[in-house]
Amino acid sequence: MFISLLCFLLLSYGFVKGAYSVLNPQKSKLIVNNNSQKNNQNDSVHKNNKLKIVALGDSLTRGVGDDEGTGYVGRLKTILQKEYKQPTTITNLAVSGAKTSNLLNDLKKKNIQETIGSADIIVLSIGSNDLFPGANQLNEQFLKTYRPDEKTFKNNLQSIFKLIRQKNPTASIYAFGYYNPFHNVQGLDASSSFVSRWNNLLELSVLQTNNAYAIPTFDLFFNEEKKYLYTDHFHPNKDGYIEMANRLTSKIGSQLRGDSNE
Repeated sequence: MFISLLCFLLLSYGFVKGAYSVLNPQKSKLIVNNNSQKNNQNDSVHKNNKLKIVALGDSLTRGVGDDEGTGYVGRLKTILQKEYKQPTTITNLAVSGAKTSNLLNDLKKKNIQETIGSADIIVLSIGSNDLFPGANQLNEQFLKTYRPDEKTFKNNLQSIFKLIRQKNPTASIYAFGYYNPFHNVQGLDASSSFVSRWNNLLELSVLQTNNAYAIPTFDLFFNEEKKYLYTDHFHPNKDGYIEMANRLTSKIGSQLRGDSNE
């Protein structure tokens, strides 16, 4: 009698548990959408969902110097949609002339924080205006005593990445590195040492930030200034922006493909 009763209770428990599972299915822990918690920093971007990209920074992100007005941001969207069949929206919040201090102040604004919070990918270019003063000040004599404010720049960069991460813990961050537009200008080639230092500080901030990547540009423009710079000899021209967009998209594309070695 006792054994029969025990079997009945076990069968009843199994039925109730099975019915509950059917009526109340749990979400799979493997399902990850663009804004949900990721298992680790190398999770790939999920293709075919609409990709929300937010662009931050200065005139390079605004596309100044591109006679088509497209810049790397517009070309990034085009490549993702045409070559990767990835539906994409981009919100460009960059401001021409911005320094790291300007971006830092913008990141404290509620509307910008909300926009960043909904992003799947964040791209930015910032810091060139911190490094170089006005072109009319640049000359060989000036560079002999010029010392850019590394401490402020470093602190601002770290604060920028920290604020972005606070408002969006999971979005991939891609930050463009720095090139030297004055490398081929007589008497100004020594400025490359300052650019190298700026790149090192950016790399340091990126390494300290989860799921962040530096996109180098120094080699793209080195000895190619006539080919890739605009007439102001500072901003990229159309071809320069194409090179930047291709390099950025290559990195993002590796996530779309889910390459394990990225």
